[in-house]
Amino acid sequence: MQSNPKTFYLSTLHRGKYMFILLTSILLIGVGMSKVPIQEIYKIIIALLMVPLALYLAIKCSTLESTWRLDADKLNISNKKRTIEFALSNISHIRNLRRSGGNLIIINQNKGAAFRTWRNKLFQKEDDLPLLVEAIKEANIEYYDM
Repeated sequence: MQSNPKTFYLSTLHRGKYMFILLTSILLIGVGMSKVPIQEIYKIIIALLMVPLALYLAIKCSTLESTWRLDADKLNISNKKRTIEFALSNISHIRNLRRSGGNLIIINQNKGAAFRTWRNKLFQKEDDLPLLVEAIKEANIEYYDM
C-alpha cells in the first residue's frame, strides 16, 4: 500500500432515522386514507401510490454521506456526526452484504465490536464503493462480497 492516503465517498444512511421516517410515513398514509370519504378501492390505490413518496422522503431526510480515508496503517470513516478510526492490523475482515437498495458493510475487528454501516443506492448518484473495494484488497484486508 502506498504511503499517501486514498479518499472515497459513499452514500450512506442513518438507519434508525430512515426506519422511523419510513414507518411513520406509512402509518400516516394509512390513517389519512382511512379518514378520506371515498370508495375503499380508491383508498388502496392512492395509498399504494404514496408508498414510493414515503420511501423517497425517508431516504432524502436520513442521507448521511461518509468519507472513507485509507492510509498505510489505518482506515478513517467520517460523516457529519462522527469519525471512527480503525487500525488496519485490527481489522480481521470486511463483509459486504448486498441488499435491495444498498449494501450492509460490516467491519469485523480482532478486538472490539463489529462496525456496521448501510450504503444506499436508491435516489443517489454512483459513489466510490468499487474503488474502495479495490483499495481494501490492495491493503491485504480480507474482503467478502456476499
